[in-house]
Amino acid sequence: MKNAQRVCQSPDTTLWRERLPTWMRKDYWEGLCNIWAAERWQETSTIMKVNQAANLEANKHTSGSVSFVTHQSRLEKELKRPPTFQEELYSQQMIEKYVGEDE
Repeated sequence: MKNAQRVCQSPDTTLWRERLPTWMRKDYWEGLCNIWAAERWQETSTIMKVNQAANLEANKHTSGSVSFVTHQSRLEKELKRPPTFQEELYSQQMIEKYVGEDE
């Protein structure tokens, strides 16, 4: 929905129909536009935007049960400096790969 709004440069869902993505069937696109234009969808979308903005901590991407932000913070304390992307990724992969191997 955000891409359609950006490409059409308009929040008006009726204008989106004209900007069919090249990779999508026309009937599927029209179906999505109908859903997005419905009043019920608009109400739900507004509610979800408010909820997401109200609780930013709960909406972080996660890697398993530990959020990326928490994982990064732990690595930063351990390394006593901000970790690089490679260090974050490697550390997480090794933890997942070797957990329980010593048992």
